[in-house]
Amino acid sequence: MGGSIKGLLDGFRVGEEKAERIAGEVARGSTPGAGFYALIATAALIASLGLVANSPAVIIGAMLVSPLMSPIFGLSLGMIRGDTSLLAKSVRAEVSGMALAVAFGALFGLLPVMTEVTPEMLARTEPTLLDLLVAVFAGFAGTLAMVDDRISPALPGVAIATAIVPPLATCGLCLAAGATQGATGAILLFFANFVAILLVSALTFLAAGLARRHAGNGGARMVAGNLAVAVLGFLLVSAYLTGTLTAIVKDRRQAGQVKETIEALLAEDPNASLVTLHRKDHGDTLDILATVRTPKPFDPQRVADMEQALQERLGGKVRLVARCLLTKDIFPPGGTAVVTAPSLDGSFLSVEVPADVKRLQLAEQTLREILATRPQLLLLDVDLVHIAGDPVILATLQSPRPLIPLEAEEFERAVRQRLGEPGLRLLARCQVPVDVDSRGRILFGKAHFGPEDPAARAVAETARQAVEALPDMFVTALDVIRDGEGFVARAEITGTRLVTPEQIRDIEARVAVSAGAPVRLSAWSRTDLMVTDSRYLPVEEYTRRRLMEGREETGAPQQTDAGEKHPPAVATDQAIEPK
Repeated sequence: MGGSIKGLLDGFRVGEEKAERIAGEVARGSTPGAGFYALIATAALIASLGLVANSPAVIIGAMLVSPLMSPIFGLSLGMIRGDTSLLAKSVRAEVSGMALAVAFGALFGLLPVMTEVTPEMLARTEPTLLDLLVAVFAGFAGTLAMVDDRISPALPGVAIATAIVPPLATCGLCLAAGATQGATGAILLFFANFVAILLVSALTFLAAGLARRHAGNGGARMVAGNLAVAVLGFLLVSAYLTGTLTAIVKDRRQAGQVKETIEALLAEDPNASLVTLHRKDHGDTLDILATVRTPKPFDPQRVADMEQALQERLGGKVRLVARCLLTKDIFPPGGTAVVTAPSLDGSFLSVEVPADVKRLQLAEQTLREILATRPQLLLLDVDLVHIAGDPVILATLQSPRPLIPLEAEEFERAVRQRLGEPGLRLLARCQVPVDVDSRGRILFGKAHFGPEDPAARAVAETARQAVEALPDMFVTALDVIRDGEGFVARAEITGTRLVTPEQIRDIEARVAVSAGAPVRLSAWSRTDLMVTDSRYLPVEEYTRRRLMEGREETGAPQQTDAGEKHPPAVATDQAIEPK
C-alpha cells in the first residue's frame, strides 16, 4: 500500500525543466501591468452588472476575465520556494488588484442602476464553511491543471475564478449603498477563499516537487514556517465559518418547519397557497409574515389557529401576520380544477377537486353566466357554508333592490341543474348600494354621465315642481332620460303619506303637455321625514340646511346642487332648526 502511494506521488512530481517553466509562467502572471489592471477593472464591472441584474451568466463572464488567480499561485509558489521577489510581486498584484476591484464595484454602485438587493448579492455577503470547501477543491483543480499537461486549464479556471472577483464587486456595491455589514461579509468570503486556495495550491506545488531544489539550504524549515502561517489562517477562518454555517443551517431548518406547517394548514383549502415568508427572530419571539394567495381574507380565528400550530411545532412564542392577496381562479363553463404549484413536468392544474370545492366552482360559474345578462346585478362573492349540516351556496350580490324569492328560486334551480344536486340550497345575500354624485342620488346613470340632455333636464324640473306641488311631498332624487319618442322618469319621493297611482298619472299628463312628448314616471314613495315643531323636512334637505348653516358660520362659500353660489339659508330655516 505504501509503495503504491509512493509510486503515485513519484508519478505526480514534475522534472526540473518543467518546474522552471511553471515557475516562469506563475511569475509572469503575478507581475502587475496595464493589461492586468485593465482586466481586473473589466471583470469588476461585469461582475457588478451581473450581481445587480441577478444574472449568474453575466457573473460567469466576469470569472472568465479575472486575472486575480495568478498572484495567489505566485504567493503559494514563492512560499514553498523561498522566492522573496516572487512573493513581493504577488502580494503587490493581489492587494492592488483587490483594491481596484472593490473601487470599480463601488463606482458602479453609485450609478442609478441598483434598485434592490438581489439573491446573487446576498449569497456573497454570508459566507459559510461550504464556500470554504468549494475554494479548497477549486484551488486544487486549478493547481493540478498547471502541473499536469493532460488537464485543460480552462474548466478549473472557471471554477476557481468563482471565488475571486464577485465577492470583491459585492463589497464595492455594499460600500456604495452604505451596507457595511454586507461589505464585511463579502470581504470575509474573499479572504476565506484566498486562504483556502493559497494553502491548497502550496501543498499541491509541494507535492509536485516544485520546492525540492531548495531543500538543502534550510528550505524545509522555511517551507514549514510559511505553511504553518497558511494553515493557521485556514483554521481560524474555518472555525469562524463553521459557526456561521451552524447558524444558517439552524435558520434554514426553522424556515423549513415554518413553511411546512403553513403549507400543511393551507392544504385544507385548495384555493389558498403560500406565496412568500418573512421571519425575524427576536430570541424569545419569532415574528412571521406569511403572504397567502386566497379568494377571500382569512378570519382572525383562522390566523390564531395557524399561530398556535406554529408555536407547537417550533416550541416557542410566535407572532403571525397573514397578508392575504385576493385572487380568483375563473374557469370556462363546466370546467373544474385546482391550481397547484408547478410540478417537474410543468403541470399546474389538478383535476382531483374536493367535492366542496367543485360545488363552489360550478356554482360561481353558473351564477356569473346568469348575471352576465343582468348588468344591474353584481356578483361580489360566492361561498360554501354548512347550515344544519347541509351545504348551502351563499351568493353575495350587489343590487339596486333586494331580490324577491322568485329570483332566488331561479338561481337555485340553475345551480342545482349544473351540479346535479336537487337538494342543494342557495342563499342570496343582497347589498343595496346608494350611488350619489354632486347632482344627487343616481337613479339613471345616463342622467348623470355623458352629454347633458337639456330637454330631459327640463322635464325633470317640471316633474319635480309637479310632485312638490302636492301637500307635504318632497323629491329627494329625480332622473329623466329619453326613451324612444318620449321620456322615462324615476323619482324618490318622501312625504307624510305614499303617492297614489292617480297622482302619478296626473303628474305624467301635466309633464307630457309641457314637454310635448309622452312621459312615464316611476316613484319610490316612502314616509321618511325629519319633523320639527313647525314643519316636515326630508332627511336630505334637513342635512343640507344644517351644512349650509355651518358654512355660513365659517364664511365658506355655499353652493346649490347645480354647483352655483347662493346666499345663506333664510332666517326662518334657522329658527325652525335650533342647534
